[in-house]
Amino acid sequence: MNTRHARFNYSCGPLATALCLLVLIAGTSGCGSTSTSPTTPTTSATTLVTDTFTGTINPLGTDSKNFTVTYTLGSNASITVNSLVTVADQTPQSITIGVGFGYLNLGVCNVVITNPAATLGAELTTTTSPFASGTFCMEVFDNTAAPTVTEPLTYNVTVKHY
Repeated sequence: MNTRHARFNYSCGPLATALCLLVLIAGTSGCGSTSTSPTTPTTSATTLVTDTFTGTINPLGTDSKNFTVTYTLGSNASITVNSLVTVADQTPQSITIGVGFGYLNLGVCNVVITNPAATLGAELTTTTSPFASGTFCMEVFDNTAAPTVTEPLTYNVTVKHY
């Protein structure tokens, strides 16, 4: 099986800085608390979690889903676009689509790590261990600079993380 890997483009601007700060805050926000969360953070990246998300993307649109990282130290994540099919007649599509990772701000996914042209079946991985314990988001989007979505599509993506 031939697996292609691509790296995400990283921005070192204010959004990337904000993500790093939020990661630090999320990693320390439970200090001193006596309550327990349903997912207890771990200190070793031993259990790979695979989340599968589905949704609909419209031309020039976006759709995001949240996921929770339980590993307390920095770790990487990956995203794979498994399928894109038209909503109208379920015709499979082989176009590229934008994907990204981000953090939540007032319930909105603020994407800071992106690949605007992800291909079907390619596992796209982060390389700088940007994820620590907390809730993050992944986003699927039609790249406004080079749109490929011409009608509503149903997507299926897999996110792997610790």
